[in-house]
Amino acid sequence: MREQMEDRIKEIHSKVEYMSRLSAGSIGQAMEAFVKQDVHVAKQILAQDPEINRLEKDIENLCITLAATQSPLASDLRHMVSIIKIVTDLERIGDYSCNIAEVVINLGKYELVKPLERLPVMERKVREMLDASLRAYFQQNVELAYETARRDDEVDALYEEIYRDLLLLIKERENLEDQIIGLILVGRYLERIADHATNICERVILMKTGENVKL
Repeated sequence: MREQMEDRIKEIHSKVEYMSRLSAGSIGQAMEAFVKQDVHVAKQILAQDPEINRLEKDIENLCITLAATQSPLASDLRHMVSIIKIVTDLERIGDYSCNIAEVVINLGKYELVKPLERLPVMERKVREMLDASLRAYFQQNVELAYETARRDDEVDALYEEIYRDLLLLIKERENLEDQIIGLILVGRYLERIADHATNICERVILMKTGENVKL
């Protein structure tokens, strides 16, 4: 019975790994489409979102079925609840990548009004956070989870800088308000992805220690 439980958990982990690759990869694709104003790539990102949504439901159903049909220990139940929450975060990350893709589609035909040095820097920090949070999950590394969550303050600070600069630009270039709002939204979506990476870190800590922390 215990061996069967562990085999099913391995199957679930495999699906989570695949889903995490899709979600994390969609961020890089979305930002590449944004920087290059590539509407074709943006539409591809939207087309793959149903697969991410399907995986979320599949993993959630597997966890619920496993809990109902086996005899899980308290630690197993905690593990499965944490996985359900993690895949919800991954699904939302995929949604934010789609939101960035939609900005590309709406603004892709225009020349961007401001150099994009800091948005790619922000994207890199967010990707590093997400990659580290997922490593913490797959390695069950609580120390890495705490360390990764602390990086969220850097992302928040960078977003605030970008937001202030773009608000000033709106005052100078009112005729380009739609484009500037698009840039602000991209920054906001990246900031929210970092928040979901922090959520994943919290789930890892709960999974391993039983502590429900707010980072």
